[in-house]
Amino acid sequence: MSTTTETRFAGGRRSRFAIVPVGALFIGAVSLALFVIPMRTWTSQRSAVAEKNEQFAAFEDINDSLQDEVDVLKTPQGMQEAIRSQLGYLLPSEKRVPMLVVPNATADLPDQWPYTVVTNILQVRLAQAIRNSGIEILNPLQP
Repeated sequence: MSTTTETRFAGGRRSRFAIVPVGALFIGAVSLALFVIPMRTWTSQRSAVAEKNEQFAAFEDINDSLQDEVDVLKTPQGMQEAIRSQLGYLLPSEKRVPMLVVPNATADLPDQWPYTVVTNILQVRLAQAIRNSGIEILNPLQP
């Protein structure tokens, strides 16, 4: 054999040794592109869809409860109960009875500048309340 044929065979071996790692790298890249990345995307999409389904179910429950409330408010009894509970409306034959007695606030304030103004305001208000005690004023908080 001649030296040219030996170099051809040796060059072929070298190129085969170079082709194997490049081929393995190519096969790894293709398998990564065709299997690993789509599977990761599929699992993340599956978890996102499950989360959205849970949110949708929660929104359906909220809508159902709101629709029930609307249906109750469309009836005269439901409307009257809502007006009573939210606005504090009383019928003319009813009387409001306070459950707790509100204690009177004490006005023991120092005799210095900012407190003297407050004390004077309280005295004027007390005098007005005494003067108007005989007049019935419509006050929704009073029974």
